[in-house]
Amino acid sequence: MGEKQIKRVFCQICSQGCPIDACVEDGRVVSVEGGGGRGLCAKGAASKQYLYNKERILYPMKQVGEKGRGKFVRISWEEAYDTIAEKLLAIRDEYGAKAAVFYAGYPKWYRPALLRFANAYGSPNYCTESSTCFQASNLAWKLTYGNNICFPDLENAKTIVLWASNLYHSNTPMARVYRKMKESGVKIIAVDPRNSVTAKDADIHLRILPGTDGALALGMAHVMIRDGKYAKEFVEKYVHGFEEYKKYAERFTPEYTSEITGVPKELIEEAARLYATNGPAGIMFSAATVVHHINGVQNYRAVHTLVALSGNYDVKGGHPAAPPVAAPCNEFGKVKRRSDEEAIGEKDFPVWFELPCEEAQCTRLADYILNEEPYPLKAVFAMGLNHRMWPQPSHLKKALGKLDFYVNVDLFMSDSSDMADIVLPAAGFFERYEVKNMRGGKFVLAEPAVEPLGEAKNDIEIIIEIMKRMNLRDEALSDGYENYMNYILEPSGLTVDMLKGQPEGLTAKVLIQPKQKVYEETGFKTPSGKIEFSSLVLEKYGASHGYEGLPVYKDYREYQGVDHAEYPLILNTGSRKPQYFHSRLYRVPWLADLEDSTMVDMHPKDMEELGIRDGDRVVVSSPADSMEGIANSCINNLEGVVHIFHGCSKGEANELISKDYLDPISGFPGCKSYFCNVAKKGAEDGV
Repeated sequence: MGEKQIKRVFCQICSQGCPIDACVEDGRVVSVEGGGGRGLCAKGAASKQYLYNKERILYPMKQVGEKGRGKFVRISWEEAYDTIAEKLLAIRDEYGAKAAVFYAGYPKWYRPALLRFANAYGSPNYCTESSTCFQASNLAWKLTYGNNICFPDLENAKTIVLWASNLYHSNTPMARVYRKMKESGVKIIAVDPRNSVTAKDADIHLRILPGTDGALALGMAHVMIRDGKYAKEFVEKYVHGFEEYKKYAERFTPEYTSEITGVPKELIEEAARLYATNGPAGIMFSAATVVHHINGVQNYRAVHTLVALSGNYDVKGGHPAAPPVAAPCNEFGKVKRRSDEEAIGEKDFPVWFELPCEEAQCTRLADYILNEEPYPLKAVFAMGLNHRMWPQPSHLKKALGKLDFYVNVDLFMSDSSDMADIVLPAAGFFERYEVKNMRGGKFVLAEPAVEPLGEAKNDIEIIIEIMKRMNLRDEALSDGYENYMNYILEPSGLTVDMLKGQPEGLTAKVLIQPKQKVYEETGFKTPSGKIEFSSLVLEKYGASHGYEGLPVYKDYREYQGVDHAEYPLILNTGSRKPQYFHSRLYRVPWLADLEDSTMVDMHPKDMEELGIRDGDRVVVSSPADSMEGIANSCINNLEGVVHIFHGCSKGEANELISKDYLDPISGFPGCKSYFCNVAKKGAEDGV
């Protein structure tokens, strides 16, 4: 037995990046604990099984025989690199650079480097999983304020609205902050259809019907304006379109809003008054929950307007426009998508590109491949592609099989690689170096705890080597990975050598101090130069795409493409569970064993009406498809709403969401408010 060592790594199973102290013996991780005395969530506690998983890809592999049969043979890195370089160059020569898509899934750390690869190749089609996550929330904010989303100052707020943000399940590091806020007397308003563990701790729980967030926000605005409890001077000076907005909000009386949302009118009044008068106040936004509806961007724009309406924009305890202190660096958020050619999604979702998001919108990737519109797509170079992130994922899997060439770099041999020509083994967070830009102007060099398993390599080293074989140059990548890390750090005054052996990181030598209320001198980066309650960008596309400048509420329950009598229940997929993160963790025994199959959460009254008992095998059907799962009696549910977590191969909830059920502005699928029915297994066939 060798000497045990403690190595600090940063978990990237989900997007939080929590520190882990890994106990290493004889070159192997034997146990994990939360770094620096912190705790670990269920995912982090199971991270050893994530590292040493039987499905890890250990060597470069190529598919032999018919695509989709999943028959792969081991090849050398030399053969893999040469084949990829040869195929991608040949496709560019024959069809042009736009025929190749460069896709970033999970984790996110290599994204700037992959965008550099796409730029060097000349393709406009750099895409990420943010085509279904976060970007639409940011888009809604940008349409209103012109900058990237400004999160609340939790430390100094007196009131916080948790809008569709179940911290205990989706942002576990925040749980301790949440408890501290409660103990210090901060008032909490929770907006959540479920009676979640987070909502139970709130002072006011606004239990809305999924997808009615915009109506609730407009109802709160109605009360604030009616009662004169809004920042009148700020609004008059800095808001464009307020009079039209005010007139529109007049119809959203507490009574009318209650009819739409299901929230008692008294609670709407109480919440609006508390938010408006007990300031400073902030709204804790979710990454994607509110925008996973077919009116998602407009719904979130209505929510975002409350920040300016209450006078909480760029104030202490509200929504500061800049972090308290930051360190300058290259890369993160700095690399721009460069191409004059039309990208996929550009005609369908023009606002996505006008603002811009610095990536193409690929929700309709399968259609673009299969229909060869707006032009033929012949190759996808992907890192961590998970086809289960798309609505009707089997449709995308079929499309991937039509490609001339498809590469996926991943940790695990998942069914997302079934159609791949080549699969490459990625090194995980226990196995690689990575520069991390932390809060408070600090940088940390995450160092490997163990050597990569098999022949796995870190994603950026793979990108660098392929670009070298293709003779593609880039100012940051062409001199190797360590030089790339130093390039990232250069503006901060730090180097990789300085950070080595510093598990808590170092504060940058150059710091950016926050500036408040810069808008008083510069205005806002919107067409009007003001906060836009009525968006001029959206109005620009009114005739061509039907967009409206105001954050207009449209009720998905009036959607005409569905027989509502046949599908009377509302389907909500993806609500967070503490042990899962998309599909990756179904392969981790400690976590997968908690649920034998996909759980179909239903209110007991709905189950009784349908003749279903807890634990029954059920079939969930929608206009798109059907799946099987296990009925789970859940009093936290609203009646009439079915919640199913996605990503399980035993029963994939996202197959139930139509590929065409999309927000017309962002392209996001309506995963949180589609339509379904549930029947006991056998009963759907009359058995």
